[in-house]
Amino acid sequence: MQSPVEPKTVLVSKEMEPGLSVLTCPLYGGVWIPLQSYIDWRSEHSENVTPLPAGYSPSPSSDSGRKALFCPESGCMLIRYRVGHGLHFQIDRSPLTGGVWLDKGEWDALKSKNLHTQLHVIFTAPYQAKIRTAELEQTLEEVFRDRIGPEDFEKVREFREWLTGHPKQRDILCYLLDGQSSSTAIEAPPKPAPPRR
Repeated sequence: MQSPVEPKTVLVSKEMEPGLSVLTCPLYGGVWIPLQSYIDWRSEHSENVTPLPAGYSPSPSSDSGRKALFCPESGCMLIRYRVGHGLHFQIDRSPLTGGVWLDKGEWDALKSKNLHTQLHVIFTAPYQAKIRTAELEQTLEEVFRDRIGPEDFEKVREFREWLTGHPKQRDILCYLLDGQSSSTAIEAPPKPAPPRR
C-alpha cells in the first residue's frame, strides 16, 4: 500500500505498541492504523502501552490547511475529524474501511490525553458536536474579554461561576436586569407650557 501523504512511497509494517500492528510512511513518519488491527489491540493489549518520555508535551501543529488524503486500502477520500482537548490537529479516517491515518507525533499526543484508546469515540457526532460547542464558547469568551477588558472580565467570570447553580439565581438576575433598565430609562420630556393669550 502507498502512503496517503506521498503516493510514490510504500508503507512499511511495524508494531507501534505491543500488539498493535500498523503501516508507517518511511518518508514522513505517519502511520496507517487498519481498523481490525486497532480493534484487536484495544480488546486484548491496550493496557500494554509504551510510556511517553518524561516531561512529554504534545507539539503537533495545526494541519487544517493540508490537502485531502486518500485511503491506502480503498482509494476513497479520508474524512477529517477534530480531536479537541487542547490538541489542534485533525485525524483522518476512511469512511469505507474504518482505517485511520495519523501524522508523525499524533499518536503520542493522543496518548498524552488518554485518547489513544478512544479513537472510535472521536469519530462520533456527539463528540464532534461537543468540540464545536467548546470552540464557540472559547470564541465568545475572547470577544467579551476584549470588549469588557481583562481585569473586569475576570470579575464578571468569577461572579458568573458563583451565580451558576445558586438557589436564588433567577431572583438575582431579575434584580440586576431591573436595576439596569431603571438606570438607563429615558425620562419623558417635560410637557410644553400652554401658549400665552
